[in-house]
Amino acid sequence: MIRVLVIDDDDIAREAMCSVLVKAGYYVFELATPIGATSVIKRDGITAVALDINMPTINGDKLAKLLRENAQLANLGIVLVSSCDIEQLSALGEKVGADGIVSKSKLHVALAPAIERAVAARAAKSAAPSSSSSSSSSAPPLFSGPPSTRRPR
Repeated sequence: MIRVLVIDDDDIAREAMCSVLVKAGYYVFELATPIGATSVIKRDGITAVALDINMPTINGDKLAKLLRENAQLANLGIVLVSSCDIEQLSALGEKVGADGIVSKSKLHVALAPAIERAVAARAAKSAAPSSSSSSSSSAPPLFSGPPSTRRPR
């Protein structure tokens, strides 16, 4: 099952993203700030992250860049979410190595498919032959769900 971490400081937007993803059948976690995101991703076997761009502590694009540069998170799908201009969002996504972008105005129809594509893209990249050998296990760590965990109904 796809495990998605939603990070957005706006309660209403975060709730909307979580609702869309739960309805799509994903196992959803949420954070109001990017602080602690890497720990949650590693601890809970997160498959993809939906990140708001504009947050107070660290912008989503900067967090996405940090996540993408972390070799332990090479298989993590990253989708940037914002209400900013779609061309600007697209340029940011390309710059930081995001797997997808979603405008907040299209959240209800575009977020779940973007997560699905991001996960598929990462799976395809990890399945492709590589010159470096990797012996790390692909099994997610044992679940120790945070209080904000939402389960599909």
